[in-house]
Amino acid sequence: MRSTRSLLITLLLFCFFTVIISSTVYGSPEETQKEIAELEAALKEFEKTIAAREERIKELNLELEKAEKQLAETELALAESEAKLAEKNHIFGQRVRSAYMSGSLSYLDIILDAKSFGDLIFRFVYLTRVLGRDAEIVSALRQEYELLEERKMAMVAEKEKLEDLRYQIEAEYKNLLDQKAQMNKLLQAAKDKLADEMAKSIPQAERKAVYGVVIDNHAAARPQYGLAQANVVYEYEVEGRITRYLALFAAFPSKVGPLRSARQHNIILALENDVRFVHAGGSSDNIQLIADLNLRATDALKSSSLYFYRDSSRRAPHNLYVNLQALQHESPSKVVTVRPAFLSREGKPGRSLSITYSGSHRVSYSYVADKGYYHRYINGSQHFDGNGAAIQARNIIVQYVPFYNDFAGRPTANLVGEGPIDFYCQGQYFRGKWVKSDNKSPTRFYYEDGQEIERIYGQTWIQIVRK
Repeated sequence: MRSTRSLLITLLLFCFFTVIISSTVYGSPEETQKEIAELEAALKEFEKTIAAREERIKELNLELEKAEKQLAETELALAESEAKLAEKNHIFGQRVRSAYMSGSLSYLDIILDAKSFGDLIFRFVYLTRVLGRDAEIVSALRQEYELLEERKMAMVAEKEKLEDLRYQIEAEYKNLLDQKAQMNKLLQAAKDKLADEMAKSIPQAERKAVYGVVIDNHAAARPQYGLAQANVVYEYEVEGRITRYLALFAAFPSKVGPLRSARQHNIILALENDVRFVHAGGSSDNIQLIADLNLRATDALKSSSLYFYRDSSRRAPHNLYVNLQALQHESPSKVVTVRPAFLSREGKPGRSLSITYSGSHRVSYSYVADKGYYHRYINGSQHFDGNGAAIQARNIIVQYVPFYNDFAGRPTANLVGEGPIDFYCQGQYFRGKWVKSDNKSPTRFYYEDGQEIERIYGQTWIQIVRK
């Protein structure tokens, strides 16, 4: 890592002096310094992620070694138990054959051969004790066989765990190689001072979203603008069993919308993602909630900015848009997150899913295997952005939450607490859970075994639905 850092510094200095000499071609020194800082931040994030992944591989290898040793010991103990049990069974069988049947001699013959009534009683008591003892032996053998079967089942579970660990190590190693390759691309981008091209060639280097825009999903509002360029899109229910979106943007599209009003749950989602909340009005209680939570927000209905505008080709209220590119209420974030290209584990097949919000609103997804993303559909029709781009979801989380009606009768999602999720990614399906401790804390998503889900790079859709 130190040699990499030294190389980066050399390259960045090369870039800086090259740009000073050729500022008419590349831009001002201030712009260059800004790009260098962004590249430096991205590289640090790569180094941190690679180091964490290498540590994870070490931990998994130790766990694998321990599991392999445990499995070998279990197999050995199981083989010894089977051999001992087989020997006991063989000895008992021989004794039964020799004691109870000798030629044509049977239990009945032993009793009938009694010489006197006292002899009969003696023989009867003898046989009763023998049969009782044999019953105990048979019961003990049966218990040993049952215990043996339980240990066999436990060994099968250990083998499955072993295979899962091997798969996780392989997936982590693939991600490690991929991130190292992306880091090399980043170094090349630094050498050539191509920060914008970096974002195109290395999609794993994802900037943090800075805007959260409430977007209409009424039939009259489709197709919406800007959805295809969002980092994350939440879909949630409002009154009338229709839905709306909260789209989080790191990029700044020139047309986003139509905009709609604030609701308690989209306010909380904006708060936990630390974005500027862009909305079109709202009830007095929700406007007050925005103030109480000290949430950065812009109300399109009260703003004097020319960059909120209505499209005359559509009817109100489904025609209010914002130009994020020109709005300039936020600057692009310098926070970069490096996301993996591959899942770290294997799930069940998950190439399609369907969600019914109401009889008139059904959402479905279908996996495009050669592209690695899901196409999105509304009521059976493929979902396109207003600019004609197909919605391409790389991660899909179906978050099951309790709903209640507030004092105004509006359906409201309770986003604090925990509950189940379904996670779809790369044609695979996982069951898990979500956890959110309070309004400000982020919602975290986990696999069933408690490991936090690491989303792959690309657009994420979070479908908030009733339990």
